[in-house]
Amino acid sequence: MKGRMKKTLILVGLLSCGVIGAFAQGVLIWIARPNWDISFYSPSTATPSVIQTGNSPQDAPPGTTTYTGGWIGDTSTSPGPGVGPTPASFEGVNYQNAANFEVGLYVDTTAAAVLTDIQTLSPLAIDGIEDGGLYGISRPGTAPGIPPGTFVNVGLAAWYTDGGLYGSYAAAVDAQQAAGYNISANQLALGSLFGTPVFIGPGLGLTSFSLATTVPEPGTIGLGPIGAAAFLLRLRRR
Repeated sequence: MKGRMKKTLILVGLLSCGVIGAFAQGVLIWIARPNWDISFYSPSTATPSVIQTGNSPQDAPPGTTTYTGGWIGDTSTSPGPGVGPTPASFEGVNYQNAANFEVGLYVDTTAAAVLTDIQTLSPLAIDGIEDGGLYGISRPGTAPGIPPGTFVNVGLAAWYTDGGLYGSYAAAVDAQQAAGYNISANQLALGSLFGTPVFIGPGLGLTSFSLATTVPEPGTIGLGPIGAAAFLLRLRRR
């Protein structure tokens, strides 16, 4: 594969049980493994405002998606089929400098809820990027209200931090910085702190994705028609 050095990352979810000091913990390990190793790409050179998703032939499991952008933090001309070169500068951003990018983990009981979390909340845990993949700094995060055994969707978001100014996808998008995300097509059941570890795997359907230079918020798309209808209603009443 890519020769990336990765360590274990653990998400620890805490459930308040209504009794002080009593809680359950849901655990998810989101380390890259031989059967699941995805990438984070710089924006497409042809359509930089569009988030691309899907695995390239270089990912695990391998896919057929071709990225004209390259692995964030990689300096090679092209790592291989389906992966373009990483630009040192694209619309003012150096994508070869991995230190300016972060990946956040989001977990919730539906894909729609994960999308809302990505757009509005801070991630449950944050990791860096190295040669396009998860860097592997072990860092626990909490997910209140999600106990072990709960089936959840998993989302990953990546964004340009601009030297650490932005600590979430939502903050980066608000500042019109490059960002992207992908949400799992399927669900998995969270493990427990002392039970059998639960890993992200290929069956979850969580794939590689690219960043986009401008990311429209889906919630704002529907505000136009709603606002126009309200304006016309006010005129009619007058």
